[in-house]
Amino acid sequence: MEKTIIFNEDQAFQNLVKNAKRKSLKRIVFITISVIICFILLLWGLIATGQYFMYKEMDEQTTQNYLVNTFTGANIQGNGSNYDHFFLAGTTKSHMYKDVNGHQVSWLTREHFYTILGTKAAIYTDNTFQNSENTIYRNNQRVIQFYPYTQPKIEDDSAYLKSLPSYYSVEVALSFNKKLTLEEMAPLFPTAQWAWIIENGLLESIDEQEKAEKELAESQKQAGIDVPEMPSTNYGLVNGDNAYGFEIIDSPAYSNNSFQSAEQFIDQIDMYAYDEKEALAILKEKMVERGEDTSGLAFHGHEKLDEAEVLKNTIGDGDVKSLKVSGVVLTGTIEEVLPYLENDIVHYVSAGVILPY
Repeated sequence: MEKTIIFNEDQAFQNLVKNAKRKSLKRIVFITISVIICFILLLWGLIATGQYFMYKEMDEQTTQNYLVNTFTGANIQGNGSNYDHFFLAGTTKSHMYKDVNGHQVSWLTREHFYTILGTKAAIYTDNTFQNSENTIYRNNQRVIQFYPYTQPKIEDDSAYLKSLPSYYSVEVALSFNKKLTLEEMAPLFPTAQWAWIIENGLLESIDEQEKAEKELAESQKQAGIDVPEMPSTNYGLVNGDNAYGFEIIDSPAYSNNSFQSAEQFIDQIDMYAYDEKEALAILKEKMVERGEDTSGLAFHGHEKLDEAEVLKNTIGDGDVKSLKVSGVVLTGTIEEVLPYLENDIVHYVSAGVILPY
């Protein structure tokens, strides 16, 4: 039986249908490829933008780590930074060390984690603890402490240091029983590596904490609450890692030692305690007064730092001669350091890093 064909075959019509299908397929393929390319470009653009801001944040954090260490951290110096980044995230590590009688001691690492989505987190890897005697340890080494002259005398580390072998290398923080100008301090402690400044508000904060502790104890007593006797907290002790002050640079370029170091320190306070425009004007005026060239004076993305602002409120508009310090950090062998502990100006002695060589 022959096949019945309702419509006659038309070759031209068949070719037209094939061409239409072919064009439709090409159009679908073209649109699909275009969408994929646009998506890839958009995704690449978003990732590139996220990476740009991530790298910028990493650079800013690293710079801030360095600057914060300029104003705080007793005898702590920067030892460079590491960047570790990949496609979608990255980390920065700023390494700090202490110079103890010529020996570099790794001290702490400031590490931060970032993503291109703007996420940022601090990573703490250093081991820090405090014992019942209020001695703080970081990575199994003592953290030096300072003690304001306004606080009553307490037991310190003098006897402990005298018990150590004379050849041990040691870091020692000495707190004074009054504030000293650099002109007064320099001849008394010519080998000082770092100078401590009591920042604005510290003494008031200590008084408030002690008052609050007494009020709490009194209220518990009146309420008839039986509270076990606890060792008293000395709010006057200042953790050396958080102390304010500056490094005393001892090199041929700083022939006046603490004076030139302090001058640089005051300039840095002026630089970062103000907004960029105001800071530039202040520094330019100071440099002109000292006869220095100001043609290259410029900031790049400068932001005000809290630490510099605190110090600015502390020292005001004084110069290097009016700057007063309340303590110093010394390093050397036990034999070299012990004589300085006997000075009448010393109010408190705190042992820091101790190396048996």
